[in-house]
Amino acid sequence: MYIINIKNKMTLYGIATISILLFTTTLRGVDTASTSDVWAKGPIACYSVPPISSIKRLPDVLPSDGRLSDRLRIIAAKGEYEPASFVVVPRKNITKFELKASALKSSKGNIPVANIDIKVVKCWYQAGTAWYSYFGDSNRRELTPELLLKDETLIKVDKDKKENYLRVNNKYQWISYPKDKAEEAFNYLTTPVKDSDTLLPVKLIKGENKQFWITVKIPKKTIAGIYKGKINLIADGKPVGAMELMVKVLPYELPMPKTYYNLENDYLVTIYGTGIYDMCYRLGMDQKVIDTLQMKIYKNLLAHNVFNCRSDLTLSRQKDRALAIKRLKNEIKIMKKAGFVMKPLLSRGWSFPTSNYGKADVDQEFKTRIDDLVRTFKEELGHNDVYITSWDEAPERFVKVMRKFTEYTSSKGLKLWVSTHKGRHFDLAGYLIGYANHGGWPERDRADMWHSIGSKIASYAGPHTGPENPDVFRHWEGLNRYKAHYDGSFNYKLYSQLHPTLYKKHKSNVWNDFMGGAFRGFNMTYPTTNGLIDTLAWEGFREGIDDVRYATKLKQEAAKAIASGNYKAAYAGKKALIWLELLDAKTADLNTVRLEMIEYIEKIRQAMGEKE
Repeated sequence: MYIINIKNKMTLYGIATISILLFTTTLRGVDTASTSDVWAKGPIACYSVPPISSIKRLPDVLPSDGRLSDRLRIIAAKGEYEPASFVVVPRKNITKFELKASALKSSKGNIPVANIDIKVVKCWYQAGTAWYSYFGDSNRRELTPELLLKDETLIKVDKDKKENYLRVNNKYQWISYPKDKAEEAFNYLTTPVKDSDTLLPVKLIKGENKQFWITVKIPKKTIAGIYKGKINLIADGKPVGAMELMVKVLPYELPMPKTYYNLENDYLVTIYGTGIYDMCYRLGMDQKVIDTLQMKIYKNLLAHNVFNCRSDLTLSRQKDRALAIKRLKNEIKIMKKAGFVMKPLLSRGWSFPTSNYGKADVDQEFKTRIDDLVRTFKEELGHNDVYITSWDEAPERFVKVMRKFTEYTSSKGLKLWVSTHKGRHFDLAGYLIGYANHGGWPERDRADMWHSIGSKIASYAGPHTGPENPDVFRHWEGLNRYKAHYDGSFNYKLYSQLHPTLYKKHKSNVWNDFMGGAFRGFNMTYPTTNGLIDTLAWEGFREGIDDVRYATKLKQEAAKAIASGNYKAAYAGKKALIWLELLDAKTADLNTVRLEMIEYIEKIRQAMGEKE
């Protein structure tokens, strides 16, 4: 759902087309086609709100950026996932509140009800820096909106004690204890915790607002036009109103993201911590169970624009090389079946030896391992366009080792990616590195430095995952990195994993934000035995990459117009590129930016005489 202030948009960004303006609400939630008195009576009132917002929506605060409305508006391209949201304000207690969506219809066809996903935004207690930072402060507890649930009773919150409880086998476990109270590690791979597959009724309490999240997936074959449906609201078995859901489907699909500085280069979208195979094998889990869970994680990643998933299996430190190769082949097959981009392939890599290197047997084992690796890639992928890695944030003392062993991997056609920092690798070993994942905030000067030697650059920790604020990740995973001439997003990480050898010792718990330490949990999602639980931040990530895809579409259309020989079309294309270059992606209202990109694309297509 996109929200703009019509007056500000006209003065700051230019006059948008009438069809788009009439389809949106204002920055403060005014719906030009809706009445404010629709919820004047009855047991509830509903506020339409922008889904991706920096505002922290709490149960006791009315949405400052929303207005009373019974209408939700979405603009989306074919094949796109796009959200909308509204807040329900109950005037009395309701034991069983239900939401039932209808299909979206137009004269040109339907969008099935199965493509409309509704979840509850769950507020629970997080550490004191919640919403704003990934640094820890376990001394304070803040009620924070984060989880998107089908069954909100999965988490029970005690507001008097400021504690969280997780339902496990129909019993609630305390999950907000301090580290000194930890009795054992929480193994999310084997502990029977899962969300419902369908939206369950919720309980409403007078004076406690409840936010709902709607995601519409537009089928790729949908004909452009406006589609209408409803989300019927039922309180204790009685209809109490409905939210009209209207979707404007654009006459094109979004392209795969390309870099800002070169439309020929893929913009790689990756995130750490996507694989479960290694840990599951250590736990002795059944192969079919592992494959099923990994596929669910993969499908979730693809639905959130992570197109370049990293292979997580390794051939190093494996006593049974044949078994390790068999498992790697299976992982690659599952990745291909899921639908990831497999060329290039990013890999966790096979770390160089950290001791005894220089000895004949150690060096030969490394070479044999790389030979096995390359052969496996060629058999399963048909190529060896693969980036492997070395040590994480490798110190200078390992640079000489990197030089020696990378010479061999390069001779086999493999490329090297590393996590690095300012002054860490470029001057000492930059010539070895094909893809530098640079810690910190993106900067054009840094990108230009790596591009000067023909290498790619991404970034992480700008910021790390952890803050729940979806607007943070929409900005920094999207147009900020993109416009800084980066080659992709490669952040740390999807969720806090079980360390293969330390998780029991540290008694880790992915659900507990109060274990102390310098950092909070790095959780973009939460793992369960039936897949991932999404969060507001994860939805912000998807929107950020979609912004890059819209910008890619704009630049592609502009390039065609400039090359067309049609001077009016060329003017339209160049105006769009000027606007995009001058855009301050750090401070801009990205809802408005998205609308402007759609408008510029429309103007270029009109100038070129393009139709659906």
